[in-house]
Formats: sequence, structure tokens, C-alpha cells
Amino acid sequence: MADAFPIYLPPDARRLFSSEATLLRIARTAHWAPGPRILELGASPAAGLLFTTLKASVTAVDSDPRALELLKDRLKAAGIQDRIALKQIAWNGLPFADHEFDGIVGLGRLIAPLDTAAAGLRRYLAPKGRLALTWPVRVGRKPVQAALDYWQARLGQPLLLPREALMSVERHGYEPETIETVGEAELDEYYAELETVLDRQPPESAAQVKAMREEIAMHRTIGGRTGVTIALVVARRKEPGERPPASRDGG
Repeated sequence: MADAFPIYLPPDARRLFSSEATLLRIARTAHWAPGPRILELGASPAAGLLFTTLKASVTAVDSDPRALELLKDRLKAAGIQDRIALKQIAWNGLPFADHEFDGIVGLGRLIAPLDTAAAGLRRYLAPKGRLALTWPVRVGRKPVQAALDYWQARLGQPLLLPREALMSVERHGYEPETIETVGEAELDEYYAELETVLDRQPPESAAQVKAMREEIAMHRTIGGRTGVTIALVVARRKEPGERPPASRDGG
């Protein structure tokens, strides 16, 4: 049975794709001028980097008050707590206006099924706004069946190839632009760090922590070479009747 979305990730865990280098790559793809309006799905330290690196006007949202408090403390320590808006929300009803953001990012966390997120978030993007979402994909010629079965049960759907993930987003009114995947060494390191974070989660998160430990154990049992990794899909909002670009130059 598929996990409830968003899939749990401890609020104090490192997020994949949240480095300054990755954010700068997204910004170059998006052709963002200084000061883009960015919505971060799942409050994380990346909100501070989006502000300091891109001079973005950032709104970070989460349904978990603990995640928001942890981020608030980090921003306060950096002296930028008044520059970033933090909002506690319900994931099934975002309180924003149509076309409110130049970019919406979900970094390192599975907020909703890829199709559902792409379809539901498009309305909040300004014309040519960019969507950047995290999603697992299958890679390599011979992915391990046990890993494919594990993720299919967890997500409630079969894993996609990277190009299929881009096509999935495209169907909901986007021009696919880039997809980045995490390599084996980085994924090993990420899971090692995550394991230490799980040890300090509160008792009420026991069931979610157990599921995360199962994910780590599956990865290690197969030796890390599962044929499954985590990807970041980046796409541009496309308007009805828009002609395909002559070349993929970022729009």
C-alpha cells in the first residue's frame, strides 16, 4: 500500500538537491533575474540559500510546525528571519493566488505523486514560471526487481525512467527542461547521514521512522546498486496553444 503523501522526511535531515550549486543551476535554466518569487514546498534550510544566493522573495510552507520552527531558528541565527515568509499549510489547499510565483521547488522531499503535483501547482506559477520537483526514477539497464517492487508499493505506482518523468510533467502543461539524478556514492552518503538523524526523532514519528529505516535497509541489502535513484525534474509552465520552441534554450 502506498504511503500517505508527503512521504515523511525528518525536518532536520539534509535535503537532496538543496546545495547552492544546484540552486544556481535551476536559476540559470529558469533565466531568473534577481528577486524571483519562489515557493518552497517543505520548509528547509534551502529557503535561506534561495534568499542569499538568488536574492529571491521566498515563501516556505509546511504542514509540520516542527519543520517551520527549526527553519525559523536557522534563519534567526543567520540574521534573515524577517526576509523569508513561513506559513503552516494543509497540503490539499494552498492559500495562494494564481500566477503568484516565478518558481515552485520541492527539494529532496516527495510532496505528492508527480502527476498530481504538476497538475495542481501549475496555476500558482506565473507565465514561464519554473517547477522543480523531486521524484524517484529507475536507471541503468538492469534495475533490481526487489527495489522496483519496494518503490512501487511505497508510491502506489511503477517507477518511471527519467525521460518518462519529464513526459509525465509535460502532459500537465509544461515544457520539460532538465532532470538531475543522484549518483550511487552521493546516495550512500545521504542515507548514512539520514540514519543518524532518525535516532533523534520524537516518539510520535515512530511509524514514519520505521519506514525510513526500511528504505535504508533495502538500499544497503542490495549493495547500493539498486537501479533506483532520486531525481529532480525541472520544467517551465507552458501556455495553451504555445508552439514548441525551436531549441531548448530555457524559454
